[in-house]
Amino acid sequence: MTLFKQIAMIMSVFLLFVLLSIVTFNVNAAQKYAQEEMANNAQNTASFLSLSLAQAKGNTAEMSAMINAIFDSGYFMKITLSDENGVLLFERTKSEDEASTPDWFKSLFPIDSPSASATVSSGWTPIGNISVIPAKENTQHQLYRNSIEILQSFAIIALVSFALLHLVLRLVLSSLTRVKEQAEAVSDNSFIINTAIPKTLEFKEVTLAMNKMVNKVKEIFEKEAASIQEYHKLLYTDSLTGLYNKVYFERKFNELLHSQEADSHGLLLGLYLEGVQEANKKLGHEKVDQIINDIAQKAKSFAQDHEDVICSRVDGTKIILIFPQALMDDIKEIAEALLTFGLVHFEKESLADYESSIRLAMLSYTAKDKVETILSQLNKALMHGEKNSITNLMSEEPFNGVLDRKVIENRIKEHAIALATQNVYDDHDNILHSEAYVRLFDDKKVMHEAGAFIPLIHQMRLDTRLDQSVINFILNENSLEGRDIAVNISLAFLKDKAMHQWLKERLAGSNIQTKLHFEISNHNVLGAITDAVAFSTLVKESGHHFGIDRFSIEEQANLNYLQMIKPEYLKIDSTYLHDMIKGDQGQLNPALQILIEGLDITIIASNIEKMQIKEELSAVGIKHFQGSLLSQPKLI
Repeated sequence: MTLFKQIAMIMSVFLLFVLLSIVTFNVNAAQKYAQEEMANNAQNTASFLSLSLAQAKGNTAEMSAMINAIFDSGYFMKITLSDENGVLLFERTKSEDEASTPDWFKSLFPIDSPSASATVSSGWTPIGNISVIPAKENTQHQLYRNSIEILQSFAIIALVSFALLHLVLRLVLSSLTRVKEQAEAVSDNSFIINTAIPKTLEFKEVTLAMNKMVNKVKEIFEKEAASIQEYHKLLYTDSLTGLYNKVYFERKFNELLHSQEADSHGLLLGLYLEGVQEANKKLGHEKVDQIINDIAQKAKSFAQDHEDVICSRVDGTKIILIFPQALMDDIKEIAEALLTFGLVHFEKESLADYESSIRLAMLSYTAKDKVETILSQLNKALMHGEKNSITNLMSEEPFNGVLDRKVIENRIKEHAIALATQNVYDDHDNILHSEAYVRLFDDKKVMHEAGAFIPLIHQMRLDTRLDQSVINFILNENSLEGRDIAVNISLAFLKDKAMHQWLKERLAGSNIQTKLHFEISNHNVLGAITDAVAFSTLVKESGHHFGIDRFSIEEQANLNYLQMIKPEYLKIDSTYLHDMIKGDQGQLNPALQILIEGLDITIIASNIEKMQIKEELSAVGIKHFQGSLLSQPKLI
């Protein structure tokens, strides 16, 4: 029972007791007064009659007329006249009236009929006695009516009092409601500061104490988040340029190649600065470092508009950019602009005088490639290519001839897609859910993975159409009935309010028991946080689930967005997660794990390729895993 109800009940019982006591006291007082008034009236009537009857000088007929006149008023039950010897001379009586007063009231507040008498004299000689008994029915009825009026008055007073009591308690206890909301928000990993400080001293102290606690919890969270970002920066950031370092590049590139999604296909753009050592001797380290940093920042700014681009300085003279899902036309202009900027900068700083030069190389990658092979080809082109030029290691657009644009468009329009699912397991080998990967068949019935056609779909602006096809496929596929299926949503779908409404109606109109887990990449979430909050709310209200895929700490990204979106789980590359929790030297740093699990978010280690990684993550408390080591995607 709430405090409001307890106080309201106590105060109501007390108020009701007071009111009933007052009502009872008033009715009892009225009863006593009525009884006394009846006795007084009876005695006064008897005295009045004795004086009046004295005028008749013993004439019985005249005295009878006088008694009849008084009796006919209706206020008396019995009047008798007797002589000195008690012989009855005249009597008037009447039976009691039909009961107009409830019996229960008569039993609670009884009225007695008093008897009054007086001596009748003729001069100084007594001639008889007059006896008067008043009728009690009128008095009882009047007492009953008065009691009802008193009860009605006090009922109105009680209702007004209860209403005022309710209002006062609401006002007084509203501060406790806000404190409760604060506590619930903290448990939900949100931090609310109560600015409405109550005037009541005790509640004021509670509110101020709660605000202080919330501020401390918020500071702890922010400090923990800041320390995680600093640790991430220490592990993966190049100290000179602020770009990612070689470790991050290798981790991320390996993750992309093993991805079952569109990111497994893309392009690399490498940049090599030749003659740096000689320039260091002539210009000094500070000057050369500034030149390298200028070129690195320009490369980052040229590529920042491309989705999921990764810029890394892999050593002192090489910068490599990864463009997942990219087409050749996407990076040609970037490569040319970067070459032009480098040459102008070299000329400005007179680096050409020290035999310095710049080389760029472009290379495509697919899921079938190996990291070592791709990097070997790229390094060869950078080290031995023509100076101050761009080497294109692709003879043609890597997606041309794989899937024709018309074929892709027709497949999407016809909803002619296929899905392959890969299971996500907990530490007891139970299936948490199965992630669905989209596949397309060409005219020769050859199946193609997402990386072979998603870039073209993105270029053709068919992202939302493909997302709709995947969702419809899952909801219409009988073999998926009762299963939990995860599906990736594109950035275009996330930002499209019309798609949100479509999804809401589609989920509401579906009667199947399949539970959908909608996933959005961390990079896309950061690009549309407001839309992600709305989408997450919609999905959860529809009875389904929301998660963030490919999570990593990103530059300038405040981890508070996790509190706003409240995903149910994060999928984190297992190697990256291992680095963040254990590090290269095996030292334990569970800050990221503690922060995420403290937000009631499940961690799923994805891309499990090595049993050692899985075992070490299990040892530190990670309980959910996904990867080809555990399960290969199976076509539905």
